[in-house]
Amino acid sequence: MHHDYPEYPSVKATVDPSRYMDAVRALNGVRQVFCDGESIMLPEAEVEAIEMLRLRFNATFEYGQAEEYEFATKARDAGVQAELLRLGQAVCDISGQHAEVMVRAALEDPSATLLAWSALYRSSMIPH
Repeated sequence: MHHDYPEYPSVKATVDPSRYMDAVRALNGVRQVFCDGESIMLPEAEVEAIEMLRLRFNATFEYGQAEEYEFATKARDAGVQAELLRLGQAVCDISGQHAEVMVRAALEDPSATLLAWSALYRSSMIPH
């Protein structure tokens, strides 16, 4: 399943701006690469790609990035339905639950979880 969230944990790589597009092209085929025009985010598990950036592009790295996507990463890996993954990511900060607990709920009772998270999402949209 594909989703639009960086994988947690990720590495933020920074290269010389004049070589940025070359570095992005060199990462073609590497999974879960996110580029913002200044830096490159890729999963820490992509060790060979990280080493390539270090050696070929003299990249600097910040590890442990994308913690805010811990739920999305764990839900994707566990096979949570895409609709629940997106909704869970939208409410994970306000749910008061750890990512593992949310993933377990989504897998064990998807219908009830969908209702609960939908209500939580709607309530977060109401001005307090």
